[in-house]
Amino acid sequence: MKVALVQCPVWGTREPPLGLVQLSGCLKAFGIETKSFDLNNYLFRHRSESFDNLWAWEQSQFWYDRDSVEKFFVSVSATIDVFVDGVLGFSPNIIGFTVTASTFASSVLIAGHLKQKNPDCLIVFGGQGFMDSRAVSRAFAEASIDYVVPADGDSVFPELVGIIERKGDVRECLGLYFRNAGSVAYSGDPVSRTSLDSLAYMDFTDLRVQDYEDGRHLLMMASRGCVWHCAFCSSRAFGDKYRFMSGERIHQEIVYHKTTVSSDVRHIDFADLAFNGNMDRVRTFCDLMVRYPPVPQESMSWLANAIIHPELTLETLSRMAAAGCVRLIFGIESGSPALLKRMRKNYDPAIAVRVIKDARTAGIHTTCNFMFGFPGETESDFEQTLDFLRAIASSVDRVYPSRTYCAMEEFSSFYAHPEEFGIKTPITHHLYWESVDGTNTYPVRLKRCQRFELLCRELGVQVDSGVQTAVHRDEWFNLGHYYEYRREYGRALEYFYKYAAEDPCNAIVARKIQEISAAGKAGV
Repeated sequence: MKVALVQCPVWGTREPPLGLVQLSGCLKAFGIETKSFDLNNYLFRHRSESFDNLWAWEQSQFWYDRDSVEKFFVSVSATIDVFVDGVLGFSPNIIGFTVTASTFASSVLIAGHLKQKNPDCLIVFGGQGFMDSRAVSRAFAEASIDYVVPADGDSVFPELVGIIERKGDVRECLGLYFRNAGSVAYSGDPVSRTSLDSLAYMDFTDLRVQDYEDGRHLLMMASRGCVWHCAFCSSRAFGDKYRFMSGERIHQEIVYHKTTVSSDVRHIDFADLAFNGNMDRVRTFCDLMVRYPPVPQESMSWLANAIIHPELTLETLSRMAAAGCVRLIFGIESGSPALLKRMRKNYDPAIAVRVIKDARTAGIHTTCNFMFGFPGETESDFEQTLDFLRAIASSVDRVYPSRTYCAMEEFSSFYAHPEEFGIKTPITHHLYWESVDGTNTYPVRLKRCQRFELLCRELGVQVDSGVQTAVHRDEWFNLGHYYEYRREYGRALEYFYKYAAEDPCNAIVARKIQEISAAGKAGV
């Protein structure tokens, strides 16, 4: 029995995709022959100049539209065919896709290509987004798939492969959706969730770190879920309570990869939502990294997403720095206590200022993430965010202003209860939602983000790479799509023409101008 694992765009290109390397390790631990294929990185490395910006974060909305993705795939059909033939050349019996909102459209299309060329091959979609039954129904309706694994694929998927290999009944595999007599059936919830300490180590055999943009670091997830319940985040909707690896387990895997994957690896990026959700395990991990460094006489640095926590004292932060922590990333979002309470984000801005300053003293760099236009944000709330920025300007290393400003995550609390947050319904677009009173719109959020970035420049605060195109091009690109969505085609063309004047090689913008003009929409 052979299993191929596929990563579709859009995804990161700095390191191998975490889902694939983790699944590959778990499947191989069960003796299953497995090979991983990263279409996202393959297309990125073979992209032409006209599609150079497709992997820029602020233009990721392109990948959510199936028609746009399909047209792009047609334009690079020769490259797609080579990739698909490479997957089928492995002769897999089962092909698994890790699927998120940003990869759904491309995964549907590639699954169709694979199924067309080999109808006997079984296709499996997996990912925590499928914890919502609506996403499962959509996947079976739109994709040529046979199974969906909604969560903990590292335990359910190997079991499914084993049952298929021995020609057993797939209904015995708990945590599985499958086709049954023309409808979709569910086998039932798993009895228990996988202990993260018992997970197999990640497998980088097929997806070498050297083949990615940054070949000197690894991505690792040492916990799942979050200890907070932020209204804008969908993680809690997926039913994954906060679970974490012990400090000992984290240390062991780092030592293993340092000595086996590549001698060039010098850094770990922890992808946890809240690495310090349990402070005891953080302290244990740090003590082990100090006492038993992964390779004697060599440094191993690391960074992590962290929550503002009172126990992040100067003493603890100094211990983390000694253990190799070089950066902590905090989801600050706003400097307004009232808005933070509305977000259900449980921290005091005054403590956040203290933590950021203590981190600087300890020698740890900080990145602070911000969003703009959360429902209910007033001009006064936004001014408090600017005041917060002024308070940390001399201590923070860089900030990241959200390039979606305040996206409406489909399974978040404020998506599920828009009336509670004063959001106009029905919600027809995750970026272009607006408040009932009309004061909070996409252009308003965009302008607040720009004002924030302007203050950053005045204060000498580095803005992290989010806008990889020029700021004004980013505005033109986003407002062009916004007004096209609103069917204000004349205004859409105005912004697309501005963009094209500076970047005439951009195929996406050129196609938009052609489509709107050819349809005569500008006069509507």
